[in-house]
Amino acid sequence: MATVVKVFAGEYDLTHQAQLRAEFDALHAENNLILDMSAVTYLDSTFISELIRLHEKRAERGCDRLTIVRAAPIVKKVLALLYIFTFARVVATLDEALPKDGTPVVLHRACTGDNPAPRHRTHLSAVQSPTPAWISSVLTAAGIG
Repeated sequence: MATVVKVFAGEYDLTHQAQLRAEFDALHAENNLILDMSAVTYLDSTFISELIRLHEKRAERGCDRLTIVRAAPIVKKVLALLYIFTFARVVATLDEALPKDGTPVVLHRACTGDNPAPRHRTHLSAVQSPTPAWISSVLTAAGIG
């Protein structure tokens, strides 16, 4: 049986609830599931509630423990504050999450949140307004967040 990796990117809030529910509903029967959230720059309770709903559906089916890849400090902080590690394995990198036994891996891109991270670093110009995720990253880098 293959391991399914679902990749999320950008900022997720209430405006993405229907998309997130559809994404997670399509995954509840996957026994070996990894959610790659390394490109998620912001999430609110909408994402977390859909994540908990996914966990409950998977638990009813007897699926293996969910694995979450997190990289952004804000995602790490949210997952830790809400004790997500009690029902999901939370790791720092995708390499750490992938099976080492040669199990096939199937990669799927999820709905993209707002303001997905650019492929190349850009500088904030006077025309752009800072996003909550950008502000949070600046505060975190400064040791304030």
